[in-house]
Amino acid sequence: MKIWCILVSAICALQVNAFAADDCSTVDVRESLPADVKSFMTTPSDQGDIGWCYGYTAADIVSQAVGTPVSALHLSAYYSSQVTLLGKIGRGVVNKTTTPEGGMVGIAVRKMNELGHVCRESDIPSQGTKEVHISSRTTVHNGMAYLINRMKDVRKGRCTGLCEISFNQLVEGFFPAVPPQTIKNYLLNNRNVSIEDVVFNFLDSSCRSKAISLRNDLDYKTWGKKTHPFESITDQIDWLLNRRKLISMEYDASEITDVGGIFGAGHASTIVGRKKVGAGCYYMVRNSWGTSCDYRKGVICLKEQGSYLVHENTMKSMAKKLIWID
Repeated sequence: MKIWCILVSAICALQVNAFAADDCSTVDVRESLPADVKSFMTTPSDQGDIGWCYGYTAADIVSQAVGTPVSALHLSAYYSSQVTLLGKIGRGVVNKTTTPEGGMVGIAVRKMNELGHVCRESDIPSQGTKEVHISSRTTVHNGMAYLINRMKDVRKGRCTGLCEISFNQLVEGFFPAVPPQTIKNYLLNNRNVSIEDVVFNFLDSSCRSKAISLRNDLDYKTWGKKTHPFESITDQIDWLLNRRKLISMEYDASEITDVGGIFGAGHASTIVGRKKVGAGCYYMVRNSWGTSCDYRKGVICLKEQGSYLVHENTMKSMAKKLIWID
């Protein structure tokens, strides 16, 4: 009897998987979200010049969970401030840079649970690229990584000329309520405080009074090829989409673009839906590269949304891990 039950269960599982594989009905999770979250999810997201893709997709799924757009900049800055010395050394080896880049989506969600609050996108906008006016004729685009390096220059007493111009304008862009001189003084008078802590502390203080309390209630789940080697990742994606769940995905970006991510080709984005294009089944993915369309042939760019469509076969090979919040 026990063997018969196992056989019946196995047959049912195969039937469910077969149905999931054949089903390509249109699903767009964003249509089921509150109006402000839907608007946030259909507007291009830009991580700028820093490898905080994990924080941007984590902010997407947290936004669905709390019912309002959450700041990816605040979330990512907190994660970076919590990385241990060993982790920072590892980042330096992998990324070949001293900029605090790289992270894991699940850990980012857990860290926000531990912090106990998230800040709203309206209080700390997460667009990571700022215009810096070097002169009346010259404008460049820089982001948080560039600002962090200028902060290091301030501490070393060598931020003059173009460095000072960039520093002042980037501070005004990322910390509009804080005079640049205030941050300069803090950097010089608190040399024992890491740059990551400086960034997070100033961001957090600007939005803390209006933050959303979490009370450790972000119940996140993970699913990966390493933990489920004999199951189809697209079946799991379909199951979650049919439940109207936004899905953070850690994946191999070399499958869709020549532009590598922070860990070679490691990247993270948000799966928001599924639709049929011609005879093929495609997944809709919200990226954090602004309106960039630097994708391989066969990937359909949705520039106005900062997203792309990728065929299910490519998804099967590139997706490594899924994270969502129940």
